[in-house]
Amino acid sequence: MTKKAFLQEVERDKDLTTLVSTQNWVGENKILIESQLEEYGAILFSGLPIESAEDFDLFVSAFQYDTFTYEESLSNAVRINKTDKVFTANEAPKEIEIFLHHEMAQTPIYPKYLFFFCKSASLYGGETPLCRSDYLFEELLKADPDLIARFEKNGVIYNSIMSSGDELVSGQGRSWQKTLGVKSKTEAEIRLSDLGYSWNWIEGDSLSVTTKPFAAIKELKDGNKSFFNQVLAASLGWKKNSENDLSPVKFGNGEEIPKSSIQIISELAQSLTLLREWEDNDIVLIDNYRVMHGRKPYSGKKNREVLVSLTT
Repeated sequence: MTKKAFLQEVERDKDLTTLVSTQNWVGENKILIESQLEEYGAILFSGLPIESAEDFDLFVSAFQYDTFTYEESLSNAVRINKTDKVFTANEAPKEIEIFLHHEMAQTPIYPKYLFFFCKSASLYGGETPLCRSDYLFEELLKADPDLIARFEKNGVIYNSIMSSGDELVSGQGRSWQKTLGVKSKTEAEIRLSDLGYSWNWIEGDSLSVTTKPFAAIKELKDGNKSFFNQVLAASLGWKKNSENDLSPVKFGNGEEIPKSSIQIISELAQSLTLLREWEDNDIVLIDNYRVMHGRKPYSGKKNREVLVSLTT
């Protein structure tokens, strides 16, 4: 198996033509599915009788995992709820690229499993890049062991800008009110203090937030290590604070991550990346600890609609 060929389609020993039979099949094969996910990092379900957000909700429910609601998460992406546990992946404009990242790795609470459902594939583009971060860790360790040592020692901190009101022009445009689950500046400051974050208010009632240090490397159940963070997405796609030019991500001790290091990480990640071209009704299950994902820009009159459910 090459380092890029890891998206495995789940085999079935029978045709599944109803939601009930699909749910029963998941229950009977959950251990097998999880073992394949452990091996490949991402697995594909195709040809299932899943056509709507409600169908997808029932499919995810069959795994009996705890789920993240969008409202309760610290996700900074703008999404639209379809059911309690299903929402759109990201409402950023079609021309915006969303760079490789681990879901919510910039927060203290993040999902283990990501379920993606393609309700409608785009005509051109819109692929989902997938990159094994355990493989990326191995390659970075070979290319620049000192860089990995700095990430392991210091971790990372993130600097993000949250607007007052959603900004649909950005992949990270969710308002501070919705992200923090508050209504006032006073409530926002209490929540941020509880999280151990620092902050300052900037023009237009926007909020500049700096997290406490988070680990940049995660040890997996099999003993391997994963480059688990938002370094690429933050460096390449997040807004900067124009008032003090804060970098969106730094080492946890406050030192800048050299641009040359970001370039090395980006190039190695791209060399390991598989572009998943969606087909209508595809479902992809991703191990968020092991695999980064993103979104390529897309075009065409056919609307791209990919839904997600986040679970632990």
